[in-house]
Amino acid sequence: MKKLIFGSLALLALAACSTPPQKKVVVMASGKFTVSQTGDAIQFEPGTQHNEEVITLKGDKITLNDGTGSKDLTVTEPGVYLLNLKKDTLIGSLQSFGDASTRESRITQEELMNRMDSLQQLMVGTNVSPERKNHFLAPGDLKKISAEDNAIVVGPYRGIPASLSPDKDGKVPEVYKFITNKDARATLDRLTNMLKQ
Repeated sequence: MKKLIFGSLALLALAACSTPPQKKVVVMASGKFTVSQTGDAIQFEPGTQHNEEVITLKGDKITLNDGTGSKDLTVTEPGVYLLNLKKDTLIGSLQSFGDASTRESRITQEELMNRMDSLQQLMVGTNVSPERKNHFLAPGDLKKISAEDNAIVVGPYRGIPASLSPDKDGKVPEVYKFITNKDARATLDRLTNMLKQ
């Protein structure tokens, strides 16, 4: 009997200490926005300044009000989502972190051409899939980026972390880097000019 009671207490203590998977929404906006105290509503005022915020949802939806009306955005499963309130399309993908011995110090011209081609395809939304862990979000889109609620989403104008630490469960977070199509075009133009030299 004592073993049964002790075992039940241990399970309850373990359940109380573990955090259930969360629903997180990263909002990237051109303009100002405020999030309600309950975290389930966004008041958005379009503008030109880039702003980002991570919202942890308790319910299954966010109500977005942009001054012209409101709409509900559904978020039913745990994980990390991205809401694009920018004026431009956001594109991004999983970044690979290897140890220093596996990182490339130089790439061939052929490999550079392949990467440029992949970027061009991503800019128009082709070859995009959850399996490839790359994403295309038109303005107003909300998409699930990762099922892992510890994933890190890095927006335009921000650098990716130099190093990563495991979370409380020992999992190293996935890192996704996003840029605007405008920035991607500028990168492609710069690389094209370099290849002509």
